[in-house]
Amino acid sequence: MALEGINFFPTFGSMGPMAKRSILRAFLSSSLGTGLSRLLGLVRELAIARVLGASAASDAFFMAFTIPSMFRRFVADEGLTGALVPLVAKAEAEEGTGAAKALAGRTFTALAGLCVLVSLVAIPAAPWLVDLFASGFRAEPEKFALTVQLTRVMMPFVLFVSLVSWCEGLLNHRDHFFVPKIAPGLVSAAIVVAALWPGSGDPQAIVHTLAWAVLVGGLAHLLLCLPPLVKHWGVIRPRLDLWAGKRFRILTAEMGKVAAIGLMAQVNVVVLRSLASHLQTGSVSWYWNATRLVDFAQGIIAVGVGSALLPAIAAAVAEEDWVEFRRSFGRAVGLAASLLFPAAAFVLLLAPPFVAVLYRHGAYGWSDVEQTSSALRWLVPYMLALAGIQIVKKPFFALNRRNSLVVVGALGVGLTFVAGVLLAPRFGVDGLAAALSISTVGQLAAYLYLLGRITDGRLGLLALAGPLGRIAIATLPAAAAGWGLCLLGDWEQGPTLVNLAVFAVAGAAGGGLYLGAAWMLGIHEVHDVVARVRGRLGR
Repeated sequence: MALEGINFFPTFGSMGPMAKRSILRAFLSSSLGTGLSRLLGLVRELAIARVLGASAASDAFFMAFTIPSMFRRFVADEGLTGALVPLVAKAEAEEGTGAAKALAGRTFTALAGLCVLVSLVAIPAAPWLVDLFASGFRAEPEKFALTVQLTRVMMPFVLFVSLVSWCEGLLNHRDHFFVPKIAPGLVSAAIVVAALWPGSGDPQAIVHTLAWAVLVGGLAHLLLCLPPLVKHWGVIRPRLDLWAGKRFRILTAEMGKVAAIGLMAQVNVVVLRSLASHLQTGSVSWYWNATRLVDFAQGIIAVGVGSALLPAIAAAVAEEDWVEFRRSFGRAVGLAASLLFPAAAFVLLLAPPFVAVLYRHGAYGWSDVEQTSSALRWLVPYMLALAGIQIVKKPFFALNRRNSLVVVGALGVGLTFVAGVLLAPRFGVDGLAAALSISTVGQLAAYLYLLGRITDGRLGLLALAGPLGRIAIATLPAAAAGWGLCLLGDWEQGPTLVNLAVFAVAGAAGGGLYLGAAWMLGIHEVHDVVARVRGRLGR
């Protein structure tokens, strides 16, 4: 499908007022929910680090938690919402709400059945799965056995988290973003309570408690999504007549592509986690914590923007409104860049203070902080590229061009494997982080190239140079001020009152300087976000 006559990247500030309000409001709602959920996720990581440090037990828990998360990617997550939302939009536009609900009911039945089947097969197959993900653990039989036990406990989590993705897609189509984004925070909250619950202090007992908490939180975060789903859609009944609906057959075919896309993404995870399992004890935990910090920063922004963007452009495609399609996409790029560039500068320059303030307590020592912060710096390109991918993939979903996603996913697998094998043995966790950055940047470049071809070369990348350049310039005084102020801290001591005060002042000064520079340079997205937040606060 060619989009003729469209300049895909107008000046960021030139959006029509309706497009600006729609994307901005949806973004803020989605990002607020994502932010609260990610904040609880960060508290979760801090609680685990406090009681377990970077140890064999924490390595086992993080590796076991990876496995149901991997299967979730096959059947749900953004792949499910990316396939479901455009088809639901089209069904409702052409045949009414009843047809959309019928498609949703058939999807629920298929998704739930598939997840139950996956769990029933994966539980007895846990030793083989752990071998696949963490072959290096075979050298430590106790760690390997513990990882197998935890994997078996947590496998049913894939059912709960997949059904939340189903709820999210339907609620996003109804312009409701907050609850499905904050719902995963209940999983983190359950883990925090389990980690800090008074007990024997035995690491194996702690991680078993954490594993059961994952299931309790998983059920809770699904139940949280049901009231708004009923409010916006009414009761959606599971349908057994799966093949009676032509759109469900289309969805099934698209989900096959989604599974292939998920497979490509998860091969990357398998490669890097397997390489980490061959490194020194603690490496899995250092790598996990560094990637979680990056995901915290980019996820709040990029996931929020992407979630807000997909329903807007899916509706535009259903109505063949290509002007609105262009406006929504351009607005999303501007919002993400204006918020992510300063976050990237912050992470790059202030990684050791950032990690020390968060993690330097309990069993997490200074050497753990150094390893984590070093990997965190190498992940900055990954953070920016992944955010770009979160946005750039949405037009592929809306335009039903998922074959392109499979091709790029295969490219990513190759890049990850080659870079990981070359860098991890020599540079350890830093090599893993660098390999992930190389792979993600390469995938973003491929997506931009393919999207340019789909839109007949009207992607307009050169038009991005000016707006993105102004955003980059606006970050410089903020980054310099933050870096200079953090020289006053003694970060090896962790979150002392003096260090907390220095870090808070550095963050406030940097934020103030960025807002001032954005105002002077005319960065409209920052103005709009601030105005919207002030409006919500009643000022």
